[in-house]
Formats: sequence, C-alpha cells, structure tokens
Amino acid sequence: MSTVHPLLVAVMLGLPLELRGQENIGMNPGDTITVATGQGFVLAIVTAREGHVFRARIINGPEVTKRYPAEVRRRGKSTAYDRANGVYEVGDRIRVLYQGKWIDSEVIDGMGMEYRVALPGNLAVWAKPDQIQFVSEAPPPAVAKAGEPPRPGLVSCAGKVEGRYAGDGTMPMQMTFRSGKVTFSLMGETKTRECWYGDGKLFVTMMGEEGALELDLNDDGSLQGPFGELKKKAK
Repeated sequence: MSTVHPLLVAVMLGLPLELRGQENIGMNPGDTITVATGQGFVLAIVTAREGHVFRARIINGPEVTKRYPAEVRRRGKSTAYDRANGVYEVGDRIRVLYQGKWIDSEVIDGMGMEYRVALPGNLAVWAKPDQIQFVSEAPPPAVAKAGEPPRPGLVSCAGKVEGRYAGDGTMPMQMTFRSGKVTFSLMGETKTRECWYGDGKLFVTMMGEEGALELDLNDDGSLQGPFGELKKKAK
C-alpha cells in the first residue's frame, strides 16, 4: 500500500499553501524553527515544506505538520516577510485601527495571531493583523555582555550545575556545563555560552545576543527547558 505524504494530505484537506508570496520565507528543510503545541511554541527541525505547510520534527518529540504563520515561527527576529503575513514582535511600532481611526501604537503582547496593543490613556486592546499597519521595529534592546549577568542578583552557575545533560528523544539536545560555561550540541553544531543562576533557575546568555534562555532546575536534578527535559548523563 502506498503512503500519502502529510503535505499532500494538507492540500487534500484544503489547507492554504499560500498567503503572501513564498520566495523569501527563509525557512527550509534542515532549519530550526518553533512550532505551536499544547504547551506553547517549541523547537523543531524542518523536514519538508510545501508553500506555507511545514513538516517538522519536534526536538525530543514527534514529527508534525504545521501551517505558517499561525503555527510556525522562525527563530530569531521577525522579518519583513513575517510582518507582511501578520507576525509582529513585542515593541513593534504600529498603527492600529480602533473605532474607525488609525492610531499610533505599539505591540505589548501577543497570543497566536492576535496582539495586545497600546492606546492613549494607558489603555490596551486586542487586535488582529488586518487591523494593524507596521511602522518600525522597537529600538534595539540591550544585549548580553561577556561576564555580565542578564539581570541583577544572578550569579555564575559554576558549582551549581556541572556535567553533561541530554534528552532521551530521537533528536536529543546535549548541554555540557563547565565552570560557568555551557556548550550546546545539536545535530553536529556546538555553541558555547555563559550560564547564570538565581531563583532556582539557570539563565543562559551569549555575548551580543538579547535575552536569556531559562531552564528550570527540577527536584530530581534534571533540567527543564523549551526542548523538554534534560537528565544528567556524566560528570
């Protein structure tokens, strides 16, 4: 019996393959993306793409079919292509259609394809992409500097977490902690970052990048992050 490809199934079910062009989508087989699940957006590797329908394997999870933009997001900053398809970031300067008028605003939160936007008088409303016009990105955020924690009160994770941690899935992420540094290993790629500790969590930063990856320390000593649970495998 022949096997029907999942992307063909998507077409047969009438799922849209096009929104606004596809030539510059910039997410292709082999790329790491995030996909929507019942637990929020999680990391996945693209295995196939047909227009805006993606087949991707969730790290430490199953292979799934997802549609851009509602269920697929690129890693890193949104592009002009994303914004043309209704994907905005917190801090984006926009104009929002409210009570029949276009008002200067900015994105302050988002959930799926709806965004909470600011209004004059310290008010806020939820708006859909067809009510939003993009104006400009937010001013550049502060980025991590070598040897500086992402926020006050955090200390180096040296001595708090040491050793090699890995997941048990089909595409396991591996993290090796040594003296306040952590080395990520995934699909043959490695990156070294700085590690900080506070409030029962680990915060991983990389010089020149914004934000920090947060990892919960479980009671059994394992780590919990956006790619699932990591258990200690070696010292």
